[in-house]
Amino acid sequence: MLELQNQRRPLIDGFGTTFQPIPTLTVSEWAAKYRHLPKSGSSSPGKWRNERTPYLVEIMDCLSVSHPCKEVVFAKGAQIGASEAGLNWIMYIIDQQPGPILGIQPTNNAAIRWSKQRVGPSLELCERLSDKMFWGAGNAIQQKDFVGGTFIISGANSPADLASMPIAYAYFDEVERYPQDAGEEGDPVSLALARLDTFPRSKAFFSSTPAIKAVSRIWPLFEDSDRRYYKVPCPHCNEHQSIDFENLKWPAGEPEKVALACIHCGVLIEEYHKTKMLRNGYWEATNPGHHRVGFHLSSLYSPVGWKSWVSVAREFEAAEGNVKKTKVFINTVLGLPYEETGEQIAAEYLRRRRESYKAEVPEGVRFLTLAVDVQKDWLAYEVCGWGVDEESWGIEYGEIRGDLSILQSRDPSNPSPWEQIDHLRKATYQNEAGAEMRIACTVVDSGGWWTDEVYAFTKPREKLRVFSIKGGSKHDRPLMSKPTRNTKNKAALFVLGVGKGKTLVYQRLKSEKEGAGYCHFPDDEDRGYDPAYYAGLTSEKLVLKHKDGHAVLKWEKPDGVPNEPLDIRVYGTAAIRILNPNWSKVVKQNGYRKKSTIPTEPIPEVKPEETKPKAARKKSRSVSRPRKGGIDIG
Repeated sequence: MLELQNQRRPLIDGFGTTFQPIPTLTVSEWAAKYRHLPKSGSSSPGKWRNERTPYLVEIMDCLSVSHPCKEVVFAKGAQIGASEAGLNWIMYIIDQQPGPILGIQPTNNAAIRWSKQRVGPSLELCERLSDKMFWGAGNAIQQKDFVGGTFIISGANSPADLASMPIAYAYFDEVERYPQDAGEEGDPVSLALARLDTFPRSKAFFSSTPAIKAVSRIWPLFEDSDRRYYKVPCPHCNEHQSIDFENLKWPAGEPEKVALACIHCGVLIEEYHKTKMLRNGYWEATNPGHHRVGFHLSSLYSPVGWKSWVSVAREFEAAEGNVKKTKVFINTVLGLPYEETGEQIAAEYLRRRRESYKAEVPEGVRFLTLAVDVQKDWLAYEVCGWGVDEESWGIEYGEIRGDLSILQSRDPSNPSPWEQIDHLRKATYQNEAGAEMRIACTVVDSGGWWTDEVYAFTKPREKLRVFSIKGGSKHDRPLMSKPTRNTKNKAALFVLGVGKGKTLVYQRLKSEKEGAGYCHFPDDEDRGYDPAYYAGLTSEKLVLKHKDGHAVLKWEKPDGVPNEPLDIRVYGTAAIRILNPNWSKVVKQNGYRKKSTIPTEPIPEVKPEETKPKAARKKSRSVSRPRKGGIDIG
């Protein structure tokens, strides 16, 4: 009987689909009534329950034939259930409004896996569809025939499947991973959409986690929609709000204590409340009236038992300073596109948050570092203060000009730039308690101009923690690595991962909460922290480049804009890590109970001992220091 039915099954065209009666069931109602999740490919097999993922109900109902929209967009994080919602829609079509369907995966291999693990087992489990599917020759891996239509499962790299027969419904799954071109035919999405023109009631469903914003497919579709966000009630004040990552709170290094701060009452919300919050939530359109329906949802909404807030907090901490991990976190957890040119921070914002220091060195500073950037005819430097967990304070920024080819001047009244740096290194700085502090570690850039002079300056001072540094060329190079002595005079050289360093600095500049990693700046421009400094600190952008057929991330600055403040802050970060303080011990000595969150990074080959000052030098006067642009030592 099935074989005879298969031979006689009608060809479905636009006329037939147009005049079919509109189903009374919505997709979510149909799924709750007939859908069963298979063990293969599902973490929660069994009968479909809308209350498990209530945020999917409105998305599925917009896919219903009775809903007037023709395109539904879902930009989302991982572990949300979007793929199952798409499969619910396909099975609903087969039962309620049959017609030709096209389901597109990124590649043919992905399409085959999806068919074997998700599609086939789901169709076989559904008793409602048992007498509507052709289980014989009409049930191939990439083509599922049914009464009134056929379901083609294709990869976006297969132009033949994308540009042949007309279709009524198109499901674009993980559209962000599609190739830019399907062979020589062009854009795979455009090829598929062109096939929907024959059917007045056609629908397209786009679902994906975003990727790079500049080449994103899903994000422009979402932005050009009614842009809906899911609002949930606070269990304490009952006011609705989005679950935003910015409102997750936890002590640094203790992600297991994460909770959500209500934006209305401020009370912390534990994650076990999320089930009830999701059940009582609703979608709110921020661009109402648009013809395209768009939804955005991060992984923070993932049901209890799937992806937890604790795992999100751990992933965030693990991504610090790592560009690849940061991109993955933004895409798969937050469900947002990665802005490859979006790492620039407004200099005006940093100027507005300047502070008035009560002393030359503010309270909280435990160590001072000196970082020097070497240019063709001048030196730029910064003295930076460091507290627990690398909280930092800008102490002094300046420039020294002169003949850099001379290490030691014969004229005491006109010291060379290198002598001025040495005087600066030996100077004392007074903190709020009235105690004098000295530079604990100095680093000098040897990667550009005057390399030999830098090595000649640092080599005899290594026991005083004065070292040569230079930036490595690879973007993903670790910020710190073992030093080498493969230099002209066997001076110790630290090769830095400046890409990682700049990413770390920018992350810290974005932080608005004082504590671990936070950056403080003085409101005293005489210290060198003027508008030009902040412009240089925020001058560079992280851009996507294509090199040898591969996409690479690279830091770039506009022509004519100085970037020395940013480079020097990276060097200063390297200096405190070379010094390698035991923050836990520092915390204990200062009466704190907070656990350190910065890992120790011992440098095995270079461990110079600090020279102890003689008793007679304990009352030495402060050495005057060159200010910005100055050369007068006195």
